[in-house]
Order: sequence, then C-alpha cells, then structure tokens
Amino acid sequence: MYRITRALKKILNINLQSRLILGFLIATCLTGGIATIVGIHLISNNTIDEVQRKVQQDINTARLIYDHHMERLTSQINWIAVRSPLARIVLTGQYTQLGDLSDLIRHDPAAEYEPASIDMLSLIDSKGKVLYRVSNPERFGDTALWDPVIRMCLDKGTLQSSTELFPISSALAENPAIRERTSMPIIETPQSIRIGDTKLSHVMVMRVACPIRNKAGDVIGVLAGGTLINKDYSIVDEIKKTVYSNEKYRGLDMGFATIFQGGVRISTNVMTEDGTRAIGTTVSNEVYRTVVEEGKRWIGRAFVVSDWYISSYIPIYNLQGAIIGMLYTGILEAKYRDMKLSAMWIFLGITTIGIIVAFLISYTLGNTIIGRIRLLKEATDVIASGNLDYKLRCERFSGFDMLDEAFNNMTRSLKDRDDRLKKVFQQLTRTERLAALGQIAAGVAHEINNPLGGILLYGNLVLEELDPDKKDLRANMEKIIYQTNRCKEIVQNLLDFSRTPSSELLPFQINKIIHTSLNLLKDQSMFHGINIETHLSDTLPDVMGDQWRLEQVFLNLFVNAADAMNGNGTLKIETKLIERYSHDETTDAMETEKVCLLTSTRTVKITVSDTGKGIDKSYLPHIFEPFFTTKEPGKGTGLGLSITYGIIKKHNGFIDIESEDGKGTTVTIYLPALERTQAHPEWTGGEERYIG
Repeated sequence: MYRITRALKKILNINLQSRLILGFLIATCLTGGIATIVGIHLISNNTIDEVQRKVQQDINTARLIYDHHMERLTSQINWIAVRSPLARIVLTGQYTQLGDLSDLIRHDPAAEYEPASIDMLSLIDSKGKVLYRVSNPERFGDTALWDPVIRMCLDKGTLQSSTELFPISSALAENPAIRERTSMPIIETPQSIRIGDTKLSHVMVMRVACPIRNKAGDVIGVLAGGTLINKDYSIVDEIKKTVYSNEKYRGLDMGFATIFQGGVRISTNVMTEDGTRAIGTTVSNEVYRTVVEEGKRWIGRAFVVSDWYISSYIPIYNLQGAIIGMLYTGILEAKYRDMKLSAMWIFLGITTIGIIVAFLISYTLGNTIIGRIRLLKEATDVIASGNLDYKLRCERFSGFDMLDEAFNNMTRSLKDRDDRLKKVFQQLTRTERLAALGQIAAGVAHEINNPLGGILLYGNLVLEELDPDKKDLRANMEKIIYQTNRCKEIVQNLLDFSRTPSSELLPFQINKIIHTSLNLLKDQSMFHGINIETHLSDTLPDVMGDQWRLEQVFLNLFVNAADAMNGNGTLKIETKLIERYSHDETTDAMETEKVCLLTSTRTVKITVSDTGKGIDKSYLPHIFEPFFTTKEPGKGTGLGLSITYGIIKKHNGFIDIESEDGKGTTVTIYLPALERTQAHPEWTGGEERYIG
C-alpha cells in the first residue's frame, strides 16, 4: 500500500507537460481497449446471427423442395386418374388394362431427373379391397384400409397426400423390387439415441390417394400411389444443389441435407469416412428429444464426419399429425468462423493503429498547450508593466482563440467602456423616438378625428335632405358615411396604439358581412370581368365576432381572388352549417374536419373559390407566414393572409387553403356558431354533416 501511494505521489508531482501526455495516453488506451472489446463482441454476435438466419432460410428452402416433391407426386397420380379410364375398369373388372401403367414405375431411384418417380401404384375399390397392383399384379384381394391416406380418401371423397410409415411387408407387397431399399441396419453412434432394434421394421413413404368416381359422381374406388423415401437421394441431393450449390470450402462440403425416419438417417448426402452415405446412423439424443418428442425446431452446432456444422432440424408429420421423422440441413461452421476471426483481426489492427496515431497527436497537442501557456505568461508580464495596448495575435486554428480573445478583451475593457455607454445612449434615444412616435400618432389621430366627424355629420345631413327617389345618390352617400365610420375606427385604433387593444364581440349574420364586402368591391374595375356566384344558406345561426375585422378578412380574400384571375373568371362564395364530432370536449374541433363521435359542434363553413392561376404546392406550407407573397414585386406586402389567419384564430376559427398551380384556389373558413347540439349516439362517422 505504501508503494502504491508513493507511486501515485510521483505521478502527481511530474511536470505539466508529462502529465498531459500521460493523461492523453491513458485516455487513448482505455478508449481503444473498450472499443476493441465491444467491437469483437458485436462482430461475434452479428456473425452468429447471420449464420442462424442462413440456417433458418436453408431449412425453409429444404421444406419447400420436400413439399414440391410431394406436390409433383400428387400431380402425377391425379394426372393418371384423369387420363386413364379407371371408372370403367373398376366397373368391368378389366384390370389387365392397367398393365400399361408399368412404365410409370421408377426403376432407378438414383437417377436425379428420371420422369418416373413412383414406386407404388394400386387400384382399390370403395370398400378398401385391393383390385390391382401395377408393380405386383399377382398380389390382390387384401384390404388397404390400414393405410390412413386411402381411408381418408374414401371417407371424404377428396384427394389426400401425406408422408406415412409403412410396415416393410406392406411396402414389399406393393412393389417387391424395392426390397434392397427396405433393408437398413441401424448404426448407433456416441451420444446418439438408443433405438433398441438392429434394423428398421418400417419404411417412410410419400403417399397419395385420388378418388375414382362414376358418372353419377359416387366414389367407386381409389387410385393410390407412393414413393419410397428410404435410400432415395433425389430430394436431399436437390436440396444440397439448390441451397449450397455443391460448394466446398477447404475441401469440405459447404452443406448437407438429410431425411430422418424417427431418429435414423434414411436419405442423406452426409458421407462417412469411407466415402459412403451415412445411411442408418442415428441422431443425437438432444435433437431427438427436442424435435421428435417435443415437436420443436432445433438449431445448433453439430459435429458431422470431420468438422462442425451449424445444423437445423424440423419435424415431418403424417396425416394424423404425429411426428414420424425429421428434415435436416447443415452449413459448414469453418467458413463463418474464419470470417469472424478475419474481421476481428482487421478491427484489432485498425484499433491499434488508431491508438498509435492518437498518441502521436496527443503528444503534439501537449507540446502546443505548453507553448501557449508560456506565451500567455509573457503577455501577462507585459500587461503588469503597464502596457495596456498590448494584444495577442489570435490563431483561430490553434484551439486557443478563446483564451487569446479573453486576454485581448481584458486589455480593451477600459477603452470599450465609452463604446458601451454610447450604445446604451443610442438605445435610450431609440426608446424615446418610439414614445415620440406614439405621441405624434395620437396627435395626428386627434387632428384627423375632427374633420372626419364633420364629414360624417354633413354626410348624414345630405342623406336626410336627398330625395328618397334618388336611390343611386342615396346609396353612394351611404357608402361615404360607412367608409367614414371605418376611418373613424382606424383612427380609434391609432389612438389605442400605446394601449392593449380590445374589441367587443357581438353576434351577427356572416352572410351580411359577405354581402357588405361584395357591395364594396363588385363595382370596381378589377371585378368587371368576374362572374360572382353566391350560395349562401338562409338558415345560418349567428356567430360571435368583430364585424369590421371579419369584413377586412373577406375584402382581402376577394381582392386576392380577383388578382389571381386577372379580371376574368368566376368567384364562388358558399356558406353552410355543418355538424362536427370530436373525441372529447377539450378537443379543438377547428383543428380537423373529420373526427370521431363523442361531442358535436355546430360550425359555419365559408368557402371562397376562384378559377385563377392557383398557387404552387411548394408555396402552400408558407402561405400564412408574414411577408410571404407570390405576387410580383411591388404588388403585395405578404401581410394580407397573415393578418387574415390571425383574425380567424382570434375568433376561435380555422382557415385552410387548397390550391393547385393553374387550377384555381379554394379558401375554407370555419367559425363556431352560437347554437350547439348534443352528439347523436347513432352517428359513428368522422365526416362533416351538412345541416343548414
């Protein structure tokens, strides 16, 4: 303990340069070591995951190939049943005509692509009695109801197929020529299951039964066919060729395939040390228990012949759902093991080189830091002598620019004091100017208010003296009075410049606002070539709002529409009452037009559409942003829609714009109505419903 404490003191007492280098070295080595451990761990896990995914894909492909052979056998039996006059033969008893089908019986199971792949072909009557065996004509008259595939075919009257276990005697009765393939001694290996028998008493057969019907559609018999899997290597060799392409790695087969009957290999391309197929050898006890007894898929390492293979086993079921065997694929582990080791060595080499480079960089940076510290010490001595004009040269790429800048700021602090005072004075001056502007605005407003009052007074007097029959003059005078009132409101807002604005919300008819806005614009030259269509509902309830501000909204929308149509087109205005539904009472129903039923909201919907040039879709997300405009320079400020959006939001409403370049624009405004109804229990949709 004393020695450790003494060593730590020596380390702490070393100079700053050595301490920096040592710290950099420890941090670099620690980081590199952790990165190496984590990297190797990730490489190992990724390699294992990749192998497991490959093995799962291989066994799935093997299953597809196995099923394909079953489907091919099914198609062959079905084809024979369709092409042959089996119904007539069953009814007439002329079974010798079936002798022509002997060419369909396979003679060489080792042939990979022999057209004939049937080992058994029999004709059975409706009671399960064997009428004729193509490969053993002398044997007939016995029952075939022990075969579950034939029994199921007779019971249901449909084509049946399955993999089944046959007693050897039954298989030989079907075809005596397969005797050599049915003889298979069991060879137990270390750590394998103990069968207890010296040879197999059953064989595995792909079995298909096709019903034979008379003209009335009644089942009068069955055509049954089968393929013996024992010592038939066509399936496993096709799996090996398809999945592994007969690839070799370091002289070893890249992959194998095997079909097990129970736990015994009956078809495989796994070779023994003497170069023969490992027929009759048994599987390990662990695999047998997992796959055959528990019915689960097994994936793991298995030692095959002379090396380790990553293996996968899946069960094979008969027609009753019992497990009678297994399908196996295995891929050579050595290739992936070498890939993992190679990646680890490359990663380790890169990490080592990185540590060396990082140490060299750390050493160089340590010397740079010490050099800059010495330079700062010299500059401090100069400042201490009274030279306040001294400045350090800032090296922005050295990493010390912050220290250099801080030092120079210290020397400039006294001189900068006057500049800061000037900036404060300028800020105060700007504030006073704003205050003065408010006073000037208020004064101007007062001065304008008086003549406006006079205009309004004399306008009313003139209106009273006008002949009631002069409707045009009276209408013009009423417009003068109306616009004068608007000017007074503007002046009032100008007077309220320095106060918090407030406006009174009153109930009114939105149709009235629309008519008033149209009357102000429709006689202007820009609207002379525009066809104005109005579809205003007569049953709209009142809305709460500021009439003047909403009139400003519609004036802005109508002018924008006229500008977009360039004085030629159709302006369509529509109002209606809709009922909307939202999930709960806190949901803002204005935020979405189609929601689910819980509470209902009556809403006034105003639609303003034009046939103008439209707006490019890329501009739509920015259309409500202040100072954003699609008009030519000098023809718009970009504030109209922004102000419109703000006014609608203050009225608890929502505004939306749909447009397509060259196809016009549609502006939709939703404003809450005064009346509200309860939700209808039967209403389950999320769409708006027109009720006014």
